[in-house]
Amino acid sequence: MSYKIRDRAILRQEIEQTHLSREMIAIWSLGQAGMVIKNHQDNIVVIDPYLSCAIEKNNPATEFIRRFPPVLEPEDIQYADAILITHFHDDHLDLNTLLRVTEKQPRLPIYLPSVDACDIASRYDLLQQNTFPATTNETFRVGDFTITPIASAHSGYERNAQGHDRFLGYFIETCGISFYHSGDTLVTTELEDELIRRKPNVMALPINGGDYSRIKRGIIPNMSFRDAADLYHSVKSDFLLPIHYDMFPNNTDNPTAFVDYMLHHYPGSKFHLTMPGERIIYMRPEV
Repeated sequence: MSYKIRDRAILRQEIEQTHLSREMIAIWSLGQAGMVIKNHQDNIVVIDPYLSCAIEKNNPATEFIRRFPPVLEPEDIQYADAILITHFHDDHLDLNTLLRVTEKQPRLPIYLPSVDACDIASRYDLLQQNTFPATTNETFRVGDFTITPIASAHSGYERNAQGHDRFLGYFIETCGISFYHSGDTLVTTELEDELIRRKPNVMALPINGGDYSRIKRGIIPNMSFRDAADLYHSVKSDFLLPIHYDMFPNNTDNPTAFVDYMLHHYPGSKFHLTMPGERIIYMRPEV
């Protein structure tokens, strides 16, 4: 499969020129788990931007080869209000992207799981001033966004001696709209209960799953398309955006299986498979 990628300048202009009313947010897919989110105040947060080919360039023998080129260059996101990183894996924490952005915009805040934030900042002079720790349930603000990190279980919960989580998702609220980006995670009772309590309007969940062959090769599993669909239904969220299915052919399941499962088990439910660079505008449901 090959993707028709939008012109980078047109996409950058679209992000800059999209202006929203109070009851809306705009979401752009960057591929894999990467997303840009914008609210009515023109605040922008970027989640897990992998905007380079660093994985294959740094390790030519890797099986992780991008299926499509980056939809933006790192410099294109320098005008964001913050970057949120869910965990340390290279397709989520892309140091090439973060260093290039910081060269252009040294004050752009980058939030990393607190377990790894200090280590990353200490190893890269450019990141010492703009790297901030994200800790489970410790809410912070970015413009008109209120952001709460939530623990994720990427094959299991992993915590340091202080009890800080290495894998995070982010629960983001703005003007009565709530959005949850899980990062990489399995479904757990704890996560399901937390999301039922919070009931995000929009959920971005991985659907690439895992299997014996991938685990044997050291590829850590994610929730499957069934898990994502069932969690969305259990939480009673309004809109589901699958992630983590488009970039690496060696670590995905067929997304049409997700579509088939949704249509047969949860007919009428709202979801959308985004293409790289695609914009979604979500309007808050009437209460």
